[in-house]
Amino acid sequence: MTPFDISQFQGKAWSILSRSFEGDRISGTYLFHGREGVGRWALAISLAALLNCEHPERGGSQQEFRVPCGRCRNCRKVFSLNFEGLYYALPIPPHKNYDEAIELTNKVLQIKRAEPFKTLSSTANTHIPISVAREIKKNLSLKAAEGSTRIVLFYQMEKMLAASADALLKLIEEPPRDTVIILIAERPESLLPTIQSRAQKVRLGRVPERALTDYLTERYELPEKKAKLLSRISQGSLGRAIDMINTSEQEDSSRRAVGFLLFKSLLIEPSPNIVSRMTDLLSSRDRGEADDLLDLWQSLIRDCTYYAITGSEDEVINVDFILELQKLADYFADPQLASQMVENIRMTLADLRRNVHIQGALIALALRLKSNVSGRKSH
Repeated sequence: MTPFDISQFQGKAWSILSRSFEGDRISGTYLFHGREGVGRWALAISLAALLNCEHPERGGSQQEFRVPCGRCRNCRKVFSLNFEGLYYALPIPPHKNYDEAIELTNKVLQIKRAEPFKTLSSTANTHIPISVAREIKKNLSLKAAEGSTRIVLFYQMEKMLAASADALLKLIEEPPRDTVIILIAERPESLLPTIQSRAQKVRLGRVPERALTDYLTERYELPEKKAKLLSRISQGSLGRAIDMINTSEQEDSSRRAVGFLLFKSLLIEPSPNIVSRMTDLLSSRDRGEADDLLDLWQSLIRDCTYYAITGSEDEVINVDFILELQKLADYFADPQLASQMVENIRMTLADLRRNVHIQGALIALALRLKSNVSGRKSH
């Protein structure tokens, strides 16, 4: 059996691929895009297995999909990441030579082999090496094994330098026979327009809460109550939920508490206090921490606005902060405030992807958000 049924996690995306498979309309190049942790890697591996499966089956809740059997030699090889026709170009830290690049790549594969939904660190100093991409291109010039489809995965494609990506344009534009190129990125616009235009885009959304909860209870043997909480606060990212399991409860709780404290400061404290708290509590180098903080703030804004409008707790994400959120909801009686704040956060997230100074960007954002709040209160 397959280690996971991707149709349970990304039903819409898999439906597109399954129908293309049945109609013999598989594209030569795909771009799978969506948040880290929602199953982009798992979707790519599932497609690789389906294209090489010896006995594809019917799957899904109503048997509406074509799925790999998971039992044949090819399926077992693909899901263990050992299939001969599966090639990887992954973001890795700086290295001295090609052999070291392969060693670092294998370490990433080890992580994905153990947990296909695991997120990879978004540190700024990792890149997809052009040397690995060129070696893949060289191997693809050879004839594919009879009856097999080669799959090339460019994971976190935004980590490939523009000049390197441009050099691969012909490969992406015209993949060799019996070869499918899969580009994986968070956002299509992070790639060169020439690359975007040559790939069929498949968007991945949030993982359904029920599927996420079931995965955590079955694979990680979590109590249902804890699995449900992680499912809710991870906002549809199975990878993030898994990270929360692997982080000590104390550390995870501390990070969320700091993030909530800073959010509360934005609403009720004067600007100098906010700047002081941001400087004291946040790292100036950890982009992953900054991304998590802004994701938390977006979800808290959404929760406050939802509660202010409905007075209901049913759809609140951050249920562990519910009593405090009820007190803060009055600030968001005007939905326009939420819209302004979320737009400012979105722009800061874009800035962080351009590797701006992290702490400076967050402090500037905090002051803008405080201005949004003060402007609304004065009306």
